[in-house]
Amino acid sequence: MESKRLDKIPEKIVIPLRQHNGFVCEALVAKGDEVLIGQKIGDSSEYNSSAVHSSVCGEVLAIEEAAHPDGNKVLSIIIQPSDSEETVPFTPAKNPSKDALIELVKESGIVEHYGSPTHTVLKPRDKKIDMVLINATASEWIGGKYTNAKEYASQMIDALKLLMKAAGASKGAIIIGKDDSESIEAFEGVEVDGKKLLVAPLVGKRRLDHYFKDQESNILVASQKRIYGKNILNFFTYNVTGRKVAIDQNPTDVGVAICGVKSAKALYDAVYEGKPYYETVITLEGPGNCPEYMLVKLGTPFKDIIESCNPGEVGKIIANGVRTGVAQYTDEVPVTKGTTKISLQKPEDVLRDEAEACVHCARCVDVCPVDLIPSRLAVMADQGRFDECRQFHIQNCIECGRCAGACPSKIYILQLIRYAKNAIGMAYEDLPAKESSNLKLGCCGGE
Repeated sequence: MESKRLDKIPEKIVIPLRQHNGFVCEALVAKGDEVLIGQKIGDSSEYNSSAVHSSVCGEVLAIEEAAHPDGNKVLSIIIQPSDSEETVPFTPAKNPSKDALIELVKESGIVEHYGSPTHTVLKPRDKKIDMVLINATASEWIGGKYTNAKEYASQMIDALKLLMKAAGASKGAIIIGKDDSESIEAFEGVEVDGKKLLVAPLVGKRRLDHYFKDQESNILVASQKRIYGKNILNFFTYNVTGRKVAIDQNPTDVGVAICGVKSAKALYDAVYEGKPYYETVITLEGPGNCPEYMLVKLGTPFKDIIESCNPGEVGKIIANGVRTGVAQYTDEVPVTKGTTKISLQKPEDVLRDEAEACVHCARCVDVCPVDLIPSRLAVMADQGRFDECRQFHIQNCIECGRCAGACPSKIYILQLIRYAKNAIGMAYEDLPAKESSNLKLGCCGGE
């Protein structure tokens, strides 16, 4: 599947100095400086941080607080682009060592779409990684130099090998959606170390270890039912590997590093082309002539992307999915490393239903993938009863939004749960260790 490139040069490019969960970078340029494509313009010596690069040639207009897709304002570098395509020198890395790869990941500004700098995922402090997973269940197709699906699949296998080497992991797997026939066809038959791949279906209680033994390979491609949600990592880890991750931990605590398609491709480009992470592919949906996929430069305002689609009057702009994303208050927000999707809605399509009283139908319970009681959590969150929310293990919520979608009373369940989780996160340093008695599957439950 081919992605369209945004050809229009924006009036300005906004590069946030923090595009990850961690420390804000310090600007390496000043107002009036001229920058080139790929030039490092922000960096930090802190471990939990990642460099940022210019995606265009142009002049630095300002360094100031600017709107961000997460709803906050972030210190950003504002650049007035020119029509030049001059880049800094790109130097490919020849057979880099493990430590050199980790340094390259940080220097190239590679960040996971869920917010973590990739080098902290591959080399977490005081932890050992033995398995690397590329979560490709969202069927992200990426920009790059490939002419067909097989070439794309081959690049992903090479990228997985680089991630494994950087992490010092002995095993690795790419997980695709079982309904994604295009990706299955792309990977089926690709050669890995002289053997042809067979896409392994993860069904029942079969996990990756079964197929590592069955195929006698340390690299797999497996398929499973798609999992959506903002905080799916622990749940995803359990479903794929069978390893349980405690509430207050993440997959690296059980030896698993989870990366996305974008970060994998970014590392491939950094090694084989010497190219830092300064452009990304996003998914578009809505009225007008929106291409399904578009390759854009990081820092491009949503406004310029929307105008290229000619959608007419727009009633709502949502970043990263209608169900779990964030509605934007301005179209001046920029595309960041965490931007995966832009959804547009016409004014008449914007839902304005008022929430009604819960009818106790339990539909939210039926659809919850981690067996919580969302309706009760929503009530307690609305009343500020955060201690009780903790007791009902609200931190297990993967924020998939199924509960809100199923609710006939149109209660804003997901928003209320997020509100409570944020409040708990700011108020407590610890999390309850006890598992909920009603939790049978997922990140913290039993089989």
